Amino acid sequence: MTCSCLSEAKGMTKNMNKISEVTRQDIIDIIREGFTVILDEEEYDDKSDEYVTERTIKMPYYGRLDEIDFLSRVYNLKELPSHDSRYKNVLDDISCHLRWDDYEEECWFFQDERFKLQQKDGDEPLLRFICEMVHPAVRREKSPWKQYLDKFNELLRVDGYELYPAHHISGRDIYKAREYSVPDKPLLPDNLFSERYKDLIDYGHGEAVDNISNNIDYRAKKHICRIMQNFREPIQYQPNRYHNWTEKTDALDVAINRLNEFMDTPVIDLKSAMFSLSSEEEIFANYFTPFIFDVIEFQYDELSEGEKCGFQEEINASLQKDNVSFRLIDRGLIEQLPDHEVLTSELISMTEQIKEPGLRELFDIAVEKHMQPSSQSHKDAVEKIWGVLERLKTYYTGLDKKKSVERIINDMAGGQEDFVKLFDTEFKALTDIGNSFRIRHHETDRTDITDIRYYDYFFNRCLSLIALAIQYLE
Repeated sequence: MTCSCLSEAKGMTKNMNKISEVTRQDIIDIIREGFTVILDEEEYDDKSDEYVTERTIKMPYYGRLDEIDFLSRVYNLKELPSHDSRYKNVLDDISCHLRWDDYEEECWFFQDERFKLQQKDGDEPLLRFICEMVHPAVRREKSPWKQYLDKFNELLRVDGYELYPAHHISGRDIYKAREYSVPDKPLLPDNLFSERYKDLIDYGHGEAVDNISNNIDYRAKKHICRIMQNFREPIQYQPNRYHNWTEKTDALDVAINRLNEFMDTPVIDLKSAMFSLSSEEEIFANYFTPFIFDVIEFQYDELSEGEKCGFQEEINASLQKDNVSFRLIDRGLIEQLPDHEVLTSELISMTEQIKEPGLRELFDIAVEKHMQPSSQSHKDAVEKIWGVLERLKTYYTGLDKKKSVERIINDMAGGQEDFVKLFDTEFKALTDIGNSFRIRHHETDRTDITDIRYYDYFFNRCLSLIALAIQYLE
């Protein structure tokens, strides 16, 4: 199965050609030869016996696979023709050449027209290729894949693309390409975790309860708080602009103060640790989980660029080790990972089978909305996935809507009457849900969805039917 990395949710099509000849060649050179990075401080180089301020980074494009296994993820090698009459397809052809190591240059396929990586072939093949390079099943986690990702984005953004974490597998990011626009910086504190998920938090009249992160245990929170303690990067500030003296604080203290100011009350106070037998991290871990996540986001915002990456990596490693279904994303926000979702990377790559561009586009938008860390995005995702269902019903344009649905159902059922009834019932049930509940925001005469958790149920139920139907489309 080939990998679909190009997000058409932003209106991109396969024949787009925005990547300039210069950028394309820069990307090819990086894949072939690596690239030079400037070091934050001098390092000793054994080869030159000198201290250096820069070094070359290089990793094989195929990661922990071999060349054929990697190329098989991007192309159907058995369908591509051979240039050698002795072989029936390109798989047999290149297997022989690689076995005897008789290609004249590394990454020979960039010049091979069969692989469509030249300027005339448009953007999608190259974007698909580099997305696959940083796929979790391909990349070596200890390799400089993240630096390659950053370098690719540095080049692509000039021409209007970026690679972004579209979804996850085993807690690791899978990247796709989308059109790039300069992102807005998260507007803290208005965009804090506890604000984004406020529909799931009940402050009540007693102890606050949240229905999104309340199952995170004390031990896991203590691990997180220890990392926050370790990243107390010193900060100097001038408390009075009319005087010259400066005072010292740190990123964690500033983050806690920012949260308390936003809440208009001290919701976190670590000063009591001075008079307690408990450690500061033990006291910290007893606080309300959404407030701890708020502090993480503020702390990330306060850290210098050099500290942000290490902080993010250690927080995420701790969350993953403790099986906590959240992560700190590159924008400094805590995002919930899907738990027991219908949505998988395999399902998303199935959308390449959809020949109708409008349906693919709408599906990608629904998925992208569902993966975003906000209640409103999950509501929007349900509206979009119902739009996918309605558009799916008219997939066969030569038939009217009813006949088109009948054909889809018959293909899914394989002519078995019991399954025809089953799938017909499910199509009608989902149609009734769409007509009865306020899935489309503008329809005010429908039953309101009062619990935000219902939206994920609706999304996954509708997606299940769509995911199955996609596999039978012609």
